[in-house]
Amino acid sequence: MKCILTGIAAVSIGLLLAPRARAQDDYFRDLESPREIAPVVQLNPEQDTHYNLAVGPLRLNVAAGVGLEFNDNINLSDHDRQSDIIFRPSLNVDTVWALSDLNTLRFSLGLSYAKYFQHPEYDTRGVLFSPNSELALTVIAGQVTLTARDRFSYEEDPYAIPTISNTAVFRRYENLASIQADWDMNPITHVTLGYNHYNLWVIGNEFNEASHAIDTVFLRPSVKVAPTVTVGVDASASYIQYDNNFFNDGTSILAGPYVDWAITDSTRFYAEGGYQDFLSNGGGTVGNVSDENSYYIKAEFDNRLTDSFNQRLSFSKTIEAGYTSQYYQLWHVEYAADWKMTPSLVFDPVLFYEHYTTSGGAAETGDRFGTDLGLRYILTPSVTLGADYRFVLNNANLTDSDYYQNLVLLSLFYNF
Repeated sequence: MKCILTGIAAVSIGLLLAPRARAQDDYFRDLESPREIAPVVQLNPEQDTHYNLAVGPLRLNVAAGVGLEFNDNINLSDHDRQSDIIFRPSLNVDTVWALSDLNTLRFSLGLSYAKYFQHPEYDTRGVLFSPNSELALTVIAGQVTLTARDRFSYEEDPYAIPTISNTAVFRRYENLASIQADWDMNPITHVTLGYNHYNLWVIGNEFNEASHAIDTVFLRPSVKVAPTVTVGVDASASYIQYDNNFFNDGTSILAGPYVDWAITDSTRFYAEGGYQDFLSNGGGTVGNVSDENSYYIKAEFDNRLTDSFNQRLSFSKTIEAGYTSQYYQLWHVEYAADWKMTPSLVFDPVLFYEHYTTSGGAAETGDRFGTDLGLRYILTPSVTLGADYRFVLNNANLTDSDYYQNLVLLSLFYNF
């Protein structure tokens, strides 16, 4: 984990840069492992130094920032490249309210704006809401922990979606409402049961047919077979319903085992895999789309090499709900590190590779390679300077779908 100040700066910078490699619409296949969707951690906000402001019973952390970005291909195009300088102010608020010793309400909100100097038609419409924005309530009743969440966002950058090119803005609202019950049956047996409702609302006509809702029920029983090893089963069923009748509604069934192994105090391995079946229910004007019977994989290796160097290697293969097609298969490999080079300087490199194939007769197949190199310098306990460089290269089989993009971002953040 990063130090408190660096962690706050990283969250704020996340408001300026788009998600590095993955779209937010992963609820078609809920890739999050059981330990990633754990209930909100109970805490004593009086002792947590992350929260440095108090308003009655509320504990807050507020960070504001400004960024200046140069982007040499804002529209992800091969032949009609457009460059621009973009001004990006942001504000991040993290709030916790300990309602009682057992009940906690947490609220996180990330706001930002993009002002294009040469192409004002791409200026943010309103305010961007970061995917980190969330309202969560945790209630503990005996051996059961109940967590209700609502995650919401408004984004316009298409970078996170591998199948979209030749587009400067992809305006969409996303919301995930969920309720989850975690039951510690005994010291070694745990059961998680929950329900998610996800919505994607696309603004504008270009990708309007992608607007949809997904309802998912999931069950994750697990057993601790050794002090450091937990095994379990991940099973879920999702129903996908589109807002218009272009794409077919569908059903996704997923089931498979997982293992969570704390190899050492500093090294952890998680692996999950199994069967995924997408059933097209028909009815869309896109025509009949064949069912997709496949497998899914997710693996993650986390290692704290030293007190100042953490690294993570992850891999996944899934079927995702499509934006330009009914669905697409996605392979994703990513390496990320967090290196505290000095007490004031942190280096955050990320490298990723993706391979995707869309459904349909004129299927698109592509490979994306990318890197995000970030430097954070803690000038004072309240002021953090940042410098980021991002590069992405897409090679696809369809005409005019290739592109590459270079992005440089200089930023300054103030933590109140």
